[in-house]
Amino acid sequence: VCGLTRAVENDIKVAAEALIHAKRPRIHTGIGTSESHIKFKFNSNKDEIIERAVAAVTYAKSFVEDVEFYAEDAGRTDNGFLARVCEAVVKAGATVLNIPDTTGYCLPEEYGAKIKYLKENVAGIHKAVLSCHCHNDLGLATANSIAGVMNGARQIECTINGIGERAGNTSLEEV
Repeated sequence: VCGLTRAVENDIKVAAEALIHAKRPRIHTGIGTSESHIKFKFNSNKDEIIERAVAAVTYAKSFVEDVEFYAEDAGRTDNGFLARVCEAVVKAGATVLNIPDTTGYCLPEEYGAKIKYLKENVAGIHKAVLSCHCHNDLGLATANSIAGVMNGARQIECTINGIGERAGNTSLEEV
């Protein structure tokens, strides 16, 4: 059972309390990493985003062994910065790295190349599972997820019938 949170201490605490009886609990926490999110959603800077990401993973790790980190809007995040974030959270104990194409912005070649870049440029990447989380705004969620797997991802986050916000997420039955 997995509890989804923002990189907010109280969110993580509430998720941990909800998971107290789970046999294999996971806390899934994260923060936006694109320039747009950093500037307009958080009114922040790259260093502070990394600090908040590490703090969230570290706090979640104090409750459970299995911590998934999402880099919201990774599809529009510069690969070099995304690799820095991923490396920092793996070092803090993240066991899964969720790479969302939050707006369904990527083409399959771009999304696959992003996963490949992370596989090749994140120290300690072997300690975590790379996970695809694609939205279907442009009808490419399944194609992007498959491209991710072809380039090293080992998990696809999907939904029954592609149900999800806006145009939905990767559809389990299509995968």
